Amino acid sequence: MFSKQLLQNLFFIVAIGILGYISMNLYRENNVEEVKKSPYPLFVVKGYDLVRFNENGQKIYSIEGPEMHHFDDDRGSTLSNPFLTHFTITDRRDWTARSDIALVNEDQSLITMNDNVVLTKFNQEDEKTTILNTSQLFVHDKGEKVTNDVWTKIRTYPNNTIEGISLEGYPQIGQFNLLQDVKSYYETIKDENHP
Repeated sequence: MFSKQLLQNLFFIVAIGILGYISMNLYRENNVEEVKKSPYPLFVVKGYDLVRFNENGQKIYSIEGPEMHHFDDDRGSTLSNPFLTHFTITDRRDWTARSDIALVNEDQSLITMNDNVVLTKFNQEDEKTTILNTSQLFVHDKGEKVTNDVWTKIRTYPNNTIEGISLEGYPQIGQFNLLQDVKSYYETIKDENHP
């Protein structure tokens, strides 16, 4: 009898403890105040020119444009009409990108360029070699990699064009791959000296 009574009491104590724990968690979840994010930026910069350097003090890239809104939370910074210039180790222009708007996350590890994005990769003689047109572009790892999941058109001058969805590119080495619905075509250029 004694052991049966003791087991029943222990069962009730454990059951009450579990119910108490669940009740406290539900109470805490329902009564936690949501921190509302301010719709206003922490500061606004007119005519911005952001420059990022590596650990050796060499310029990696610069972004310039007419207006930047910086938020003091996970929204990071919003840049209007950004023009990004990525540099080689010898401080020469390697590639550029522009768009209508860009978002830079809080730790500056990702730049999201949106609307009318144009990336231009230059060859060693600084002539246009590759032009990429799309509606969104993610710039990762200080510009070492670019990706997206939307339609993209890549034109390698003078006459090769590739279109498709889901870009994965490495602009520094001039490698751009489309992973879905890829169409490629070659345009011949007429020689204007011969009819």
